[in-house]
Amino acid sequence: MKCNIISIGHKPTNWESEGIKYYVKQLPKNCLINFIDIKGKQHPKMKKDEVLKLEKELILDKLDPANKIIVCDISGKKLSSINLSRMIQKSLNINEDIAFIIGGSYGLSEEIVKKANFILSVSDLTFPHRLFKMMLIEQIYRSFSIINNMPYHK
Repeated sequence: MKCNIISIGHKPTNWESEGIKYYVKQLPKNCLINFIDIKGKQHPKMKKDEVLKLEKELILDKLDPANKIIVCDISGKKLSSINLSRMIQKSLNINEDIAFIIGGSYGLSEEIVKKANFILSVSDLTFPHRLFKMMLIEQIYRSFSIINNMPYHK
């Protein structure tokens, strides 16, 4: 299974990269994480709608329509780690790759959200983009530990 993580924002700092690498190294060999970092288009002279439109085009260019598309958005449905692992297991069972999409500071365009097979919210809180990416990788790792009956998830 390949998990594409498409995100709008800056490249991770060294400590963020180390945290992400920590979890990626522990993933099973049948899970490949592919990071697709898209530089945000926010500019003081641009309106929110203009930024979202530019970012939408960049995201659409990176999306594979064959992937299960999971949009990460505060308006989405909250899942337990066990239920997220079940969703990932279903994709594994049918050999379906997953694309997780993380928006920038303005979020995601409505068109991108409408393309989603699932809209995931991890909390009602707002998290820094960089921290959220690390949290998502940890949850993917946790999902695989649940699927493989490993002791990480107690």
